[in-house]
Amino acid sequence: MSPKAALTLASALTAAALVTIAYVAIGAMSGAPWSEWPSNARSALGIAPAAAMTAGLAAWLVVGWREGADLDRKWTPIGMAFKTVALAFLMFPVFVLICLMIAELLDQVFAAAPGTFREAWVWMPSIALYALIFGVMLGALPALAAEFFLCRRYLRLTTKNLSDKYNGAVD
Repeated sequence: MSPKAALTLASALTAAALVTIAYVAIGAMSGAPWSEWPSNARSALGIAPAAAMTAGLAAWLVVGWREGADLDRKWTPIGMAFKTVALAFLMFPVFVLICLMIAELLDQVFAAAPGTFREAWVWMPSIALYALIFGVMLGALPALAAEFFLCRRYLRLTTKNLSDKYNGAVD
């Protein structure tokens, strides 16, 4: 697997894991009994795919930005991680809305008594805003820390590949 694909996949999986951990932490702090968790898990974890897609796309775009930039420019892991996390948080509300619309469309098709799409659209922007606020409050620092290590590994791998290429090593 290429370093770009590895960073993209690792970023997506890390974001999904952080959303799941945040759900468990919020549930544990709220004092809700364990018996009520499964009924709320579907709605709470519905943003996990949005977080994974957003983080993966942000990592892919930042790596593309790095590849298109001047090679003499030095990229640091913290700068690359900050760019990735900031871009992911900027795109996150849009992806949450897309996931909510897909879930609502599936509800329209498969539910026995679905509500109207107009009723669902009223609360969708609020859910996207709350997801962003909770994501920034609970996930910004853990995401930045995790992305720092992923970007450091990516830069180490690409630097090694470039040095092998210029030193005449054969793949």
